[in-house]
Amino acid sequence: MTTSTHTNLKTELTFPGVLPGNNGSKGLLRMHWAARNKLRDQFTWLVRSLTKNKHAGKVKLQLIRYHAGISMDYDNLVSTGKLIVDSIVLANVIIDDKESIIAQRDYRQVKVKTKGEQKTVIIIEDLSCGT
Repeated sequence: MTTSTHTNLKTELTFPGVLPGNNGSKGLLRMHWAARNKLRDQFTWLVRSLTKNKHAGKVKLQLIRYHAGISMDYDNLVSTGKLIVDSIVLANVIIDDKESIIAQRDYRQVKVKTKGEQKTVIIIEDLSCGT
């Protein structure tokens, strides 16, 4: 779902399932670099299929992880966004992932009852020049 209000663009991207964090046997730290790059490339194509939006300046990025299992600690939750944010940059939805472009970040977890409800939602919103 993608919406635009006035001059502030808003992009919402939904990824099915939960994204890998750093820890665990399938975590980013243990994943071979080629497998990690392949996963990033798959995410890039998914992003390109979900939106044609292009945010030209500063943005706010929200990552909401809907999960049925145990909650991650905060630093592991933040790491789940690494490949997705890289994919969003590669798909040219935002121009870079540096702090001067993603000026605000918000990472949250929401507990759901079943694995079928698991998903990760990324919301990107333009920030006004004064923000």
